Amino acid sequence: MQTTYPWLNVIADKLTSYQQQQRLPSALMLQGDEGLGLATLARDFSKQVFCLKPNSESSACCTCSSCLLFDAGNYPDYINIKPDEGKLTIKIDAIRQLSETLALSSQFANPRIVIINPIDALLHQASNSLLKTLEEPSNNTCLILIAHQLSKIPMTIRSRCQIIKINAIDKNLANSWLKEEGCEQSLQYLMLANDRPLLAYDLWKKDGLEHRRELFDEFVALIKGQLDPLIFAEKCLSKKEFPIIKWLTSWLTDAVKYKYSSTVKQLLNVDLGEDLKVLPSKLHLNDLYGLLDKLGQLAQLEASQLNHQLLLEEFSVDCFSASKIKGHK
Repeated sequence: MQTTYPWLNVIADKLTSYQQQQRLPSALMLQGDEGLGLATLARDFSKQVFCLKPNSESSACCTCSSCLLFDAGNYPDYINIKPDEGKLTIKIDAIRQLSETLALSSQFANPRIVIINPIDALLHQASNSLLKTLEEPSNNTCLILIAHQLSKIPMTIRSRCQIIKINAIDKNLANSWLKEEGCEQSLQYLMLANDRPLLAYDLWKKDGLEHRRELFDEFVALIKGQLDPLIFAEKCLSKKEFPIIKWLTSWLTDAVKYKYSSTVKQLLNVDLGEDLKVLPSKLHLNDLYGLLDKLGQLAQLEASQLNHQLLLEEFSVDCFSASKIKGHK
């Protein structure tokens, strides 16, 4: 099976082998970072399972009645559960409805497939409800659970799934794919996305490198005492579609590395190079660690209902104050 994303072909072939040997698990968990395309892989595999006339590579023919129903979003034995638009969690009602549906017979001979994406998004009660479904699996049904953070998933659920982990991908394949899509700075965007190709693609489409450079220059101005902290906080909020907290964390992490060596080779932001040295020259090591701790707290609170503007303003003031303190010593 050739997938939409070449770095997942090995995993796709493994799924195909389950199908060909007629030993599709009742519960399968695909575990890997966001931005790898696991949801698309699960969808492509579902279509392949439903197809009535797969080609020589076991891929879906795209012309049979099942493929046409699937492409139209009307295939009755395909269930895709995900958070409602604008929400981050999956509530118990969705899992209860799933249980009711699975209690009924499937409409076709081919296996019925349920995708839950991501399984990390299940609320506690929803997890408990799903556990009952996993303990009493329906006949001729495969649940494909997509997991990004395995630690967030109860062991009781994990233990009832066959887990396929995607720990690393072929960076060359990802780089070639990005280039074919038209991204000339493919390696830089992959670096920016921690080797997650779809995130790199999204950042490229939003001119992420330019926005990151702009924010970095403003951060340096803040540390130099040339930019008001409240203005910097507003700049961060204006770029909320980007991973601002991760960017700030990586810059301060590189600053810590420079504190220990002036010729650091393992920088997270290689392209910023010498410009990063401004940060350790203006901030004490203890301040750098303190600011990193604050960013860690901010990262944990990103999905909460707290006032993000206030939190960013406090962080910006701390950065400004720390640089001023060192400058007067």
